[in-house]
Amino acid sequence: MTAFGLGELPGTDLAKAAEIVVGESPTPHIPQLPDRGLGSDLVGRTAALLDIPIDRGPRTWRVARQHRAAKDQMARDLDVLEEIWAGQVEEIKVQLVGPWTLAARIEMANGHRMITDPGALRDVTDALSEAIVAHRADVEKRLGATSILQLDEPALPDIMRGRLKGATDFETIRAVPEPQERLSLFDAHLLHTTALVDADWLTVDVATLDAAGKDRVAALIENGTRLAIAPAEPKTVWRFLDELRIDPVAVGLDVWARPAATLTEAAANYRQAREMSEGLR
Repeated sequence: MTAFGLGELPGTDLAKAAEIVVGESPTPHIPQLPDRGLGSDLVGRTAALLDIPIDRGPRTWRVARQHRAAKDQMARDLDVLEEIWAGQVEEIKVQLVGPWTLAARIEMANGHRMITDPGALRDVTDALSEAIVAHRADVEKRLGATSILQLDEPALPDIMRGRLKGATDFETIRAVPEPQERLSLFDAHLLHTTALVDADWLTVDVATLDAAGKDRVAALIENGTRLAIAPAEPKTVWRFLDELRIDPVAVGLDVWARPAATLTEAAANYRQAREMSEGLR
């Protein structure tokens, strides 16, 4: 049972963000700073690590002839973290975009999403798998720590319901109601998504669950899914646990910190997540 941030933090100061992460979180993570601009966004940050040339297209990221994603930014960030976190971190969480969202958000040269082409989907999955192995090895070597993998899949609800738009009004992108087979190709990971899918470890916001959602979460727990929940009012959390007949100690609930608009708010949110995690023990 632990607490952690999901990755993204406000601002552009990596050192300050890293100070909050290591000071307020039992399980620190590599800070992501999307405010730094192009290449620091969720997809661009991961795309830069792939052995596939990616450039910014007219709508989104696109497969290209040259790799123009910020390929050296991660290395520079790790240089900074290696210096300021020396000897302070035993376990570190790394966050990258999962295969479904990558394939949905990156276009092929013809303008169609990679998810529409089985070969392209396979290629981006393989490239991501190789990038994850290399990235985790680099992080572990630099920081002298073991790593935890988080895969972000914000597009998964739309993918599962067939709500992705095609390149034209006449293109229909099929729904993928069972995405688990592809996700299972990756090593053990925390899956961060709002879709309630079968996973070994899944983020959930109990405050947003309706009756059907609570039933689904109960079934996931029964099947062995480990949950990481968002902080909420204590009465909301305890009512949720009572309704599902969950013993937090037996189930081992983790807690994730909600995003914030400023680093000061982020520090408070990380502290709240830590305190809630301690209260569930």
